[in-house]
This record gives sequence, C-alpha cells and structure tokens, in this order.
Amino acid sequence: MSTIFISYRRDDTAPYAGRIYDRLSAHFGAGQVFMDIDQIEPGEDFVEVINRKVGACETAIVLIGKRWLSATDADGRRRLDDAGDFVRLEIAAALERKVRVVPVLVGDADMPRAQDLPEAIASLARRNAIEISDTRFHHDCDRLIEAVAKSQA
Repeated sequence: MSTIFISYRRDDTAPYAGRIYDRLSAHFGAGQVFMDIDQIEPGEDFVEVINRKVGACETAIVLIGKRWLSATDADGRRRLDDAGDFVRLEIAAALERKVRVVPVLVGDADMPRAQDLPEAIASLARRNAIEISDTRFHHDCDRLIEAVAKSQA
C-alpha cells in the first residue's frame, strides 16, 4: 500500500506532480507513492480508489500552484467550495486522519490563508510548506524527500 499520497490539480500543477512523483518513487519505491494518473486502472471507481489510498497513507503531499486556490468549474464556481471536489476531499480526509500533510508550493505560488479555504480544510494553512522552485528543483525535492523520510521514521 502506498504511504505517500500526492494531491494535485491537473490543470494547475500536473507537470510538477509528475516530476515530484518520479523523484519520490526513485527514492522510496514506486509502490510507496500514489498519484492517480498512473495507478487507477480503467474501469475502477475513481472516488473509491482515492478514498482507499488517502485512508492508508502516512504522508499527504498537497501541490499548490498559482491557480490552486482560484480554480473554477464549468459554471465559474470556485472548485474548493464544492464539497465534492476531489482535491478538497483528499485534503479533508488526510487532515481528519491526522496524517502528515505537507503543502508544496510550486510555480511561485503563495500559501493560502485559512480564511480563503473552506472550513473542512482551513487547518491546511497552519502547515509548514516547502517551496519547490524551477531553478532549484532538485535541491528543493531533496528537502521534500528528507522531510517525508523523517515523518515516516
């Protein structure tokens, strides 16, 4: 079972998610890192798989890009305000389980403030974040790997 869960928005942080997944998998082993695009089989219920993986992880990594907080659905409503939004559900489940939740800021994103988040995930704003910059990607990923390794020791 995967011990590291990567939460991300495809339209915001997919390129970063893929690179970070590769680095984490190389260090911890591919079976220890879960990212939806590679590990949900055709025909599987997306929500069930996500719930199972979040329920079993030790560390949840939340990738936050510049549009993470303001991402909207087809009707123009902010996605995080939708109780059924996958990213919101993933974060809420991890926070509720009291696993280590590590916000990872990419693409010069800022950490969201508690008042900008739905109540179910407002405590995310109190988590210490790691920034991964484009110019220091490998160095910053090394710091993330070290933090995850410490939390799972």
